[in-house]
Amino acid sequence: MQNFQTSVIILSMSVQNLEITTENLLGVVVNLPKNEFDSFVSNARKLKKREENLLAKLDKFDLSNEEQKVYRKLLEKFRAEKITNEEHKQLTALIDKLESLNVERLKCLVEIAEIRQKTLPEVMKELGIEPKNYE
Repeated sequence: MQNFQTSVIILSMSVQNLEITTENLLGVVVNLPKNEFDSFVSNARKLKKREENLLAKLDKFDLSNEEQKVYRKLLEKFRAEKITNEEHKQLTALIDKLESLNVERLKCLVEIAEIRQKTLPEVMKELGIEPKNYE
């Protein structure tokens, strides 16, 4: 891992003065010593696979369609101050679930941003992701 980190630092220093294009990056990478090149490629594949797994998980962090309907109905009752104690408990449980799902979704997005070395808003824009709104 030390060699890979050294390669990344050298690569970063080499690329700083270049316009970062695929051609320039490939030119630097192919000139790495064989063991460092192999390590670089292996780590790049692992990062790509990790990113693909995170992207696949994003859709799972959502309330079901039925839960969304119930949530909207209960929220409407709550705002109209016509919610029963039992409905309020159900609404609170849905809010807790929604918050938990949003935290997990955000963790995935932050990790994707770290992999891409971009900000969270940049990644969300690239992926066409906007904050969820169930109202």
